[in-house]
Amino acid sequence: PNSLLRFYPAKYHKFASSIFALNDICSLISEKDADVCILEEPEHLNWYRSPGSPSWTNKFHHVVGVIHTNYKAYVRSHAPAGFLAAPLTAGVNCMVVQANCHRVMKLSGVLQEFHPGNEVVENVHGIRETFLLEGQRRRSSKPTGIFKVYFIGKLLWAKGFDILLELEEYFRQQTGSYFDIDVFGTGPDEVEIKRAFEDSAKRENRMLDNLSIRSRRPPLPVRFMGMKDHSFLAGDEYSIFVNPSVTEVLCTATAEAVAMGKHVIIPYHPSNSFFHQFENCLFYNDKKSFMIQLQKALSCSPPNISNESLKILSWEAATTRCIYASVISKRDDAKNKRLERTKERHNIRKAISGLFSNNMESGTISIASFGSMEGNRCEAV
Repeated sequence: PNSLLRFYPAKYHKFASSIFALNDICSLISEKDADVCILEEPEHLNWYRSPGSPSWTNKFHHVVGVIHTNYKAYVRSHAPAGFLAAPLTAGVNCMVVQANCHRVMKLSGVLQEFHPGNEVVENVHGIRETFLLEGQRRRSSKPTGIFKVYFIGKLLWAKGFDILLELEEYFRQQTGSYFDIDVFGTGPDEVEIKRAFEDSAKRENRMLDNLSIRSRRPPLPVRFMGMKDHSFLAGDEYSIFVNPSVTEVLCTATAEAVAMGKHVIIPYHPSNSFFHQFENCLFYNDKKSFMIQLQKALSCSPPNISNESLKILSWEAATTRCIYASVISKRDDAKNKRLERTKERHNIRKAISGLFSNNMESGTISIASFGSMEGNRCEAV
């Protein structure tokens, strides 16, 4: 089918590190094209709306929102007074999502609740064919006995580098030596992260204050390799991917490493639930189990990944999951309507009981005053 790309005016706002639309995006779409709509990040798209503009659900027959960013966690960690701003952000997200989506798909269960009764957890993202072809190649090749460890991603403390430091130290305490790892990527915290992994007596870095690591120690065997596309790590040189991050919603780099047939060592966490179905994933829940899983990966080749598993990671399978997850069955629709009617009746009864509360013993009637916590009392006639 023909595809039409249409751009809308927007502006980057430094205070939020985000791009927001400058007008109503709905107005750019003709009525004849307004049938089914899939909104990527519906909460982000609708934080700024033109006054008086209709909601997406009013314009389209069916609107599906795909949510894949944990803005609540991001605000809590990075915004000023994040502990106060985070719940406010979560509340606003709920309002705009419910007002503009019939159905919500969350990439993993780590995300907040947005649309009770009309949301589902489903990974609707696939990966490039390049990674799938590497998985096929690796399956048909002979094991090389090379077991090098790597991480790829943005160099941010939030990606789990503080956890990686602790894992390195525990591994040394138990085995007598650190484990080698190559790190690919760049990012805002690159200088601080490199310094943390190098030999230095300077421990003023705020991210390391709470870590139980000696102030002086030999350099860790960590090489920072710079930025590189993950597909360039195909082949037999690297066979173990370590990703200690617990701030992801669903990590694409993890999916790519799985598809390439590498051993993937990741923590038990809601963001990693999708990967439990793959045999080459090794899960850990503490430092000791991480050490055990790494030693296992360093002693043997990863299991071959099957064609069925590769298909699950493809965009074709992701699209199929998206279609099925977008549908609201008649049974679910009827159930949601019953719940809404029950909630409305409950709210009405609550409002009425709040207005007039009979007190038979005192012979008085208590009339609630809106906006006040105390009722106004008057004698019964």
